[in-house]
Amino acid sequence: MSIQCVQKLQLSSLAEGTKAETPAEALLSGHGDVTTYFGFASENGKTVSGIWSSEAFSKKKSHPDEMEFCYLIEGTVKLTDSEGNSQEFSAGEALVVTPGFDGIWESVTHVKKYFVITKCS
Repeated sequence: MSIQCVQKLQLSSLAEGTKAETPAEALLSGHGDVTTYFGFASENGKTVSGIWSSEAFSKKKSHPDEMEFCYLIEGTVKLTDSEGNSQEFSAGEALVVTPGFDGIWESVTHVKKYFVITKCS
């Protein structure tokens, strides 16, 4: 019997990665090809989670009304805000991007992360 309000992530669905290209208007360097393995999507569509991977590249990133939790499984990323402040995160570290972030995401190396994104509005 299932426990109420708890859902097991369907890791078997992670085998079916969705490949995508970063839109040209957001791409700053590199190819921007990414693969996302979705493990969960809420019924209302406001929350998704899974595993995301990319090779080295950089892009404009904006989170006007979303919050994203990331746990880096592999690689190093650098986030730079609109004022030029930056911070690097490496495998084994976690971070939260809160609503209002506007800046640059750089996958410094090959990156694989576990993510949870939720819309806040």
